[in-house]
Amino acid sequence: MKKTAIASALALAMGAGVANAAPWTGTFTMYDGTGGVVGVDPAVTGDINTAAGTATISSPTPFFGQIWTASDVTLYGPGTHQWTFTDSAGTYTYTFTVGANQMGTTMLFAWGVSSNIGVVNVWDVSVGPCAYGANAGSGTCTNYYSTDWDGDGIRGAGMINGPFQGFNANFDMSAPVPVPAAVWLFGSGLVGLVGVARRRKKASA
Repeated sequence: MKKTAIASALALAMGAGVANAAPWTGTFTMYDGTGGVVGVDPAVTGDINTAAGTATISSPTPFFGQIWTASDVTLYGPGTHQWTFTDSAGTYTYTFTVGANQMGTTMLFAWGVSSNIGVVNVWDVSVGPCAYGANAGSGTCTNYYSTDWDGDGIRGAGMINGPFQGFNANFDMSAPVPVPAAVWLFGSGLVGLVGVARRRKKASA
């Protein structure tokens, strides 16, 4: 079942005037089954609409010589979710849990002639200095940091179909918070998580 209510701090921030729909930028990082970095794309862009429970993600940068795209990007709030999708070879299911101060996302990844490759991320959500992509260092953002949600020691989860089976695709994203809302957030104490995403980014590096 799809749920679009997200972490309590972020929900309160929305109520204070943070836009439900906003552009965001970020970094796409692919890990192999041992945790080694296969590729990094820092030019990810798109839009996130928390009210609708949808988002867009794309990049002009080729990945191993092929442009990639993401479609059907869906957002999930706290709870345990089951996502089923199909490709030309069969039907697949992911079951994932989204905790407090987190948001989940599913998407269908396409690369070259391959399509409908399932990707699941569960993000830690925090409000603080913009941490990812072109927005990094440019004010206050809602930051979305991809976690090791399946507990295998590697961020993301191994893809179960497509040409990169067992590889983990991660998207770390930053959506700017409008200035009036950012001022309210800093004054309200809701940014106790400020810097969490940035510290985790440094730790993972």
